[in-house]
Amino acid sequence: MEVKSGEAAAELRDLVEQLQPAFDILPDPIRVIDPRGISIYVNRAFLQMTGFSPTEIIGRPAVESFVEEDHTRVKTSISSFFKSGVWSGTLEVRMHRKGGEPVAVSLNGSAVRNSRQEMIGGFAVFRDVSRLERILAEPLEILKLEGSPVEVLRLLPARVAGYFPGRPWVMINLVQGEYLRFAYAINVPAELMAQGGEPMDEAICSIPIRSATPLGIADMTADDRTRQDPCVTQYGCRGYLGYPIRLSSGMVVGVICVLRSNRGGFGEYDHRILEMFAKRAAMELERSELEARLDEAERDLQGMIDHAPFLLWRISPEGRIFAMSRKGKKDLGYEESAAIGESWFDLIHPDDLDDIRKGFAQLQNPKTRNGNPAHQFRLRKKDGEYGLFFTTVRPVLDRMGNVKILEGVSIEIPQEESVN
Repeated sequence: MEVKSGEAAAELRDLVEQLQPAFDILPDPIRVIDPRGISIYVNRAFLQMTGFSPTEIIGRPAVESFVEEDHTRVKTSISSFFKSGVWSGTLEVRMHRKGGEPVAVSLNGSAVRNSRQEMIGGFAVFRDVSRLERILAEPLEILKLEGSPVEVLRLLPARVAGYFPGRPWVMINLVQGEYLRFAYAINVPAELMAQGGEPMDEAICSIPIRSATPLGIADMTADDRTRQDPCVTQYGCRGYLGYPIRLSSGMVVGVICVLRSNRGGFGEYDHRILEMFAKRAAMELERSELEARLDEAERDLQGMIDHAPFLLWRISPEGRIFAMSRKGKKDLGYEESAAIGESWFDLIHPDDLDDIRKGFAQLQNPKTRNGNPAHQFRLRKKDGEYGLFFTTVRPVLDRMGNVKILEGVSIEIPQEESVN
């Protein structure tokens, strides 16, 4: 039976009066409208966002609050809403702000129903996305995170959660064969994280992973793919947004997802924010793999250095000894397995030190760096005696072209063959 307009208006006013104390303490701007699209109520957060007084909003068409270019879209959404009883996803528009520039907002609506479950009005929850507009114009701000790959990946979920309202779940889930591992997360119940993951065939996140495309679900209870998922039935999740984590090779290795308790779609800003974090997660995973390969190569190199048949050494530009061959330690009178506690420069004869430091300084300057220079200098052995060594040195550069290590080969010259 259709609700009479007068009866519906009275029921809507009574319901709003009951809800007003709760609405007024909420941080999100809220507006209630009747089936004609007239504003019946706005909460304090709405007034703070727009700067208008209640008398300038209440009793007037809701569409007037938006800039003229968005009127058609707003009218269409409101009309469709009252015909179907379902809000058709997040709407991103601009609202007038009293005495200032319009504010960019995203909004989601929901039906207001009486005790007989008849639709008597609707309310919209707004989100000020003007800050996100500024951030997306300067993506370095959003992605500024420092540390090792693992440290950055641990920080990412909390950073993502800061751009979505409420306390959303944010997870980075990674593929391990036919299993999806819960790798990094924020706000997710401990008992769920303790499971470690779930089979790919049972995971919501397998959908964006296998399709290699983003997945947004406005209401998981209304979607056949998700309505029986434990996140919905046990934990009350309603909205889902997942972005595949794609490596530079094109391979999808996981997903970064946001789950929230309220229904409603995710808007353009939400998609753009999560896409950027998905790319950052991919970059850190590739950096982690690269560092693992470099560590493995470094271990192989260490083995080569250990067994070199001559005095092979690697030092920092400041002289700290990173590695020295066993043969080299033996030539200097040290135990082959022992570490040399002194710096490289402590071992060089004081009279030769200035020339060596000048030569090393030239290696660190790209303008004066030329080939692998040779030096002849005296090195102190463990017994305190000095031996004369002929040495060639080469710089090992990092990815920025800076010298990170000096590597040298030193061959002792018998005293009778030395030239004074």
